[in-house]
Amino acid sequence: MATAPSRRLDDPHLDYGAAARADEAGDEELLLQFLEGDAEGSADAFRSLVCRHGPMVMGVCRHVLHQEHDAEDAFQATFLTLSRKASTIRDRRVLAAWLYEVAYRIAVRARAGSVRRRQQEKEGMAMTATTFRPDQENQAAWNELRPVLHDEINRLPEKYRVPVILSYLEGRTNEEVATLLDWPVGTVKGRLSRARDMLRSRLVRRGLALSAAFLCTSLSQGVIFAEVVPESLVDSTVRRGMRARWDASGGPDPDSTDLPQDPISPLQAGPDSRLAAKKLIRRFADSRAVFALALILAVGSLVAAFIATDPVLSMRMQMKVQRFWTRLCH
Repeated sequence: MATAPSRRLDDPHLDYGAAARADEAGDEELLLQFLEGDAEGSADAFRSLVCRHGPMVMGVCRHVLHQEHDAEDAFQATFLTLSRKASTIRDRRVLAAWLYEVAYRIAVRARAGSVRRRQQEKEGMAMTATTFRPDQENQAAWNELRPVLHDEINRLPEKYRVPVILSYLEGRTNEEVATLLDWPVGTVKGRLSRARDMLRSRLVRRGLALSAAFLCTSLSQGVIFAEVVPESLVDSTVRRGMRARWDASGGPDPDSTDLPQDPISPLQAGPDSRLAAKKLIRRFADSRAVFALALILAVGSLVAAFIATDPVLSMRMQMKVQRFWTRLCH
């Protein structure tokens, strides 16, 4: 197996992961900075995490789902989950494995809940991978493989699943994986080889022999199953993640930082924005109810004052109120 990805495009924005790994800060340090840093430092750390692991997460979301919009929603939901639950992650060194599991679960739930699922599966994904572009004769095998690939990866035992995620989904070399996991390089190679065998046999049992052979050939050539993340989506995800972070901790308003403006409408962006919109609507409704009650009391006071000036009218009103209560009690 090649220890470095063999297929890359000359896109300066492609390899977010390699650019992020060039920095000295590891995932553990970035998570600590995100949780305990000031507004600017926390936002910078969160952006680094999104850029580092975003291509892998986007790959999972696009492979499981069938629409670009659905994949982007799942992508953002994954990192919003990270912003809320970062403090609960036990092994922060291998954040990629945690993000993979979260992204996969979110994408599967989104696919299961979509009323368009069957039609989308018939049509296939309109998107093509940016990092990995199979030739035309293998496109059918790739389309067949895509819906079940991550299902089988997710079923692998942890000692095989983690190196597969780091190597084949994030593009790390054998040496990088060995250093991160504190394993010998030979152990990494052996477990990746065993993982390929397991994936091939499982796909064959599913009746996907062609896809199984195609997958193993692709993996042995060092193909990376990652996707380019649009810069606008990174900006939007970072901004929404920081809002969730400050809402949870009661910190400063993220609008006071230099984060880019979120171009997504709160009613269309996702669950958190929709929740914020609902809260705003509820507050508006509550304020209208208070205003209506105040108006009723004011009008009632004026009517009472007017009736008090006319003894006959006052007596009639008292009799009507008494008859009303009598009927109500009986």
